[in-house]
Amino acid sequence: MKVLDRYLVRELVIPILFCTVTLIFLILIADLFDNLDELLRNKTPFLVMLKYYLCLIPMAFSQTIAWSVWLGTIFLLVNLGVHNELIAMKAAGLRIITIVRPLIFLALLIGIITFLVSDRIVPPTYKTANELLEIYIEKKKGSSEEKSLKNVTYYSGGNILYYFRKFSPKARTVEDAIILWIDPVTHHTTQKVFAKEGTFSDGNWLFKGITEYQTDVQGAVLGSPVTIPEKNYIDVRVTPRDLVMSTSESIYLSYHELKYTIDKLKENGISVYSERVDLYDRLAAPWKGLVMMLLATPFLASIHTRKSIARNVLICAGLIFAYHVFGAVSIALGKSGKLLPFLSAWGGNIVFATFAFTRFDRANY
Repeated sequence: MKVLDRYLVRELVIPILFCTVTLIFLILIADLFDNLDELLRNKTPFLVMLKYYLCLIPMAFSQTIAWSVWLGTIFLLVNLGVHNELIAMKAAGLRIITIVRPLIFLALLIGIITFLVSDRIVPPTYKTANELLEIYIEKKKGSSEEKSLKNVTYYSGGNILYYFRKFSPKARTVEDAIILWIDPVTHHTTQKVFAKEGTFSDGNWLFKGITEYQTDVQGAVLGSPVTIPEKNYIDVRVTPRDLVMSTSESIYLSYHELKYTIDKLKENGISVYSERVDLYDRLAAPWKGLVMMLLATPFLASIHTRKSIARNVLICAGLIFAYHVFGAVSIALGKSGKLLPFLSAWGGNIVFATFAFTRFDRANY
């Protein structure tokens, strides 16, 4: 790595680290004040509070790292412009793409780290944080206990996949249930159960209006289905609290678990628009920091007077706002089935990154 590359990377890493720590701290402080009444009223133990906020850190990191990259990029480019370092680099014959190349490489590395954190660390830690919040802080006073939830899927990573068209947490009942037993080796369905309704009582589910299907190693149905008025399945261990937790949804699953769940739901004719958007978004979200860096570069890496720097920072902020609004609208359209899931998740990245690259040549002057 060249001396200039090392210098630029070092000057970018420091503000990114500072912004990341600061933003995570602000999120934790905001959450603390939001839950302060419950913490004091329920006399939550200090160790529980400590574990809760430690478990929130990976989620806070994944939510703030893109903003840290953007803020770090603004700080670096403004600082280089104020001290005329960009002018010196360009006078030496360096083009803007050469100057920012190590910064783009750093953003790519941060994107990979972000994906790994979001995929491997966030699901178990965020699930633990929500369990602690529900049990020790809010004392199960969540609003989700009072309303019915639709299209609930649950996959714990074992060999059973659940789908319920309607779930009533307060009544502990489900309607139109589909339960799939999966072979852990072949990953094919070995048994399917369709039930009109189910009730959870004394730690067990009692299902009614049951139709059972046995399948071969390829997942094809064997023989005729069996109709049973009611039955208790002892290996169905999912609890109502597990189902309530699963409605925040795919965040509790890794990328491979989410993909596996989608494949099995599709095999049984269940619409998975929302889940497919979440799947593609799991791959697209880590690169938001890179896109935000690219959007800032053409405007702040150009040679400007000091008075015009503030104007360009505001332009960058407007573009970032438009980028996030575009992404939110695309996600909503994708989950409603009005936009292809891939375009829903990746559309914002593609459109705004392309726009940034078309303006790169202007930053050479």
